Amino acid sequence: MSAMTTLRDPPSSLIDALAAIVGRDNVITDPKRREILGTDIFYKRTPPLLGVRPRSSDEVPAIVKAVAAGGCTLAPRGGGLSYSAGYLTDREDTVTLDMGGCNRIIEINADDMYVRVEAGVTWNQLNEALKPHGLRTPFWGTGSGLVATVGGGLSQNAINYGSARWGFLADSVIGLKVVLGDGRELRTGAWANNENPIPFTRHYGPDLTGLFCADAGAMAVKTEVVLQLIQRPGAVRYAAFSFDRREDFTWCMSEVARRNLVTECFGIDPWFLSERIASTGFADDIQKLINVAKEQNSVLGGLKAAFDVAVAGRHYLKGVGYTVHMTMDGRDDDDAESELAEVREICKGRGGKEIEASIPRIMRGTPFPPPLMMLGPDGDRWVPMHGIVPHSKHLTVLERVDDYFNRHSSVISQHNLVWGHVSNLIGRSCTLVEVNFYWKDARTAMIESYLDPSFVATKKTFPPAPETWAAVNTLRSGLSAIFRDLGGFHMQIGRSYPFLESRRPENQALLRALKAYLDPKGIINPGALGLP
Repeated sequence: MSAMTTLRDPPSSLIDALAAIVGRDNVITDPKRREILGTDIFYKRTPPLLGVRPRSSDEVPAIVKAVAAGGCTLAPRGGGLSYSAGYLTDREDTVTLDMGGCNRIIEINADDMYVRVEAGVTWNQLNEALKPHGLRTPFWGTGSGLVATVGGGLSQNAINYGSARWGFLADSVIGLKVVLGDGRELRTGAWANNENPIPFTRHYGPDLTGLFCADAGAMAVKTEVVLQLIQRPGAVRYAAFSFDRREDFTWCMSEVARRNLVTECFGIDPWFLSERIASTGFADDIQKLINVAKEQNSVLGGLKAAFDVAVAGRHYLKGVGYTVHMTMDGRDDDDAESELAEVREICKGRGGKEIEASIPRIMRGTPFPPPLMMLGPDGDRWVPMHGIVPHSKHLTVLERVDDYFNRHSSVISQHNLVWGHVSNLIGRSCTLVEVNFYWKDARTAMIESYLDPSFVATKKTFPPAPETWAAVNTLRSGLSAIFRDLGGFHMQIGRSYPFLESRRPENQALLRALKAYLDPKGIINPGALGLP
């Protein structure tokens, strides 16, 4: 973990230039706020020279030009819940571009089935705006969507809600407006037409939209995003199964993906499930149950669903093995029931024992809770490390992860580390495996800035533990190598996962050339993806 350096005073000329664009209140010079901007969930790096928060996407081109003229670099930041140093640097000339103020929902087009938003719109905000229209985006948010933004998620190529059926966030994008490193604006897809530009589809000639997806903010600043729309489901069903054998657990997850039966599907090892339930305490169970009831099609159906969750209770999974939790979205009851029946046939055919589907119900009832996951049950620090592999490698990855931790048991014991993993389906061809670490360490101001003080007050405090942090960092690097050895890859690349050096020489050369054209002065998030 980088030691804090003495903060450099930002030049008054740069402050004045940015204040003329966004107003003085939106230029961040306070040292404590700059320290938060220089920290993510896991890393603490050099605080930025200053921060700037545009009030709309229209102000971004002028900001980019002003930063370039001041001889500084610019690091775009969305909701800030990265754990891969995506918007952090060790440079003292960095200006953090806080996109949270660019939060307009510009157009909901129900005729052509797209929505256009500024990059700082949160997933919770977008979901609430689309509800009255009976619409949703295919990928519709991360669990941190109360604060996580569309633009930030796109830089990371996020997954979660909708991913088992619709894939990554990038798969739902049909157009972008970005600002290049010299202040030029560029649009992609049909939106790039010279005449009557309507952002209704992505593909016309080479796919320029994809160039700015999953780029860790290195290629350009995303200012507006156009997403596809779909109808909200007419009926929803939930299912959960416990498996004694891990090979049955992984096979069933892959089979429901191949048959395109589920909208969300995640599998959890027994330790991790109990740890996550304990970490939140389900303290807001009652409100979640109310929300589950509201999401049902009828009052009676909703009350029954809420009652089922309440009866099952937070301890209903004691004594079970690997569990799979699924949500099925149907056009109507018959459609949803048909999917549920097929899921049951698959899972029970491989020894799955059906259990109460409380967790997927609760997740759908309150999809965007406060980001309590940033702390463990006792106030421990938390960070994940993931890899994405084809279905054929899912079981092998889990076995390799177990072997890896067994070989490093002395380190784990020395630092009192705990870990567990969760698997998420992404479309019909791949699975994400996320290994989660917990360790005792001092909380950062950044973590506390996202949490209610009353929640933080219930958690223990620990002294700084730099050696333990370093041990976690080393273990994470080793896990990343396991995934790559099996042909896997990563999202949320940032500066944690090796990217450029892992590409073929021809790919490296093309990426460097594209970066040089899009960002001729090298001011946009240098170092992300391994690019200059």
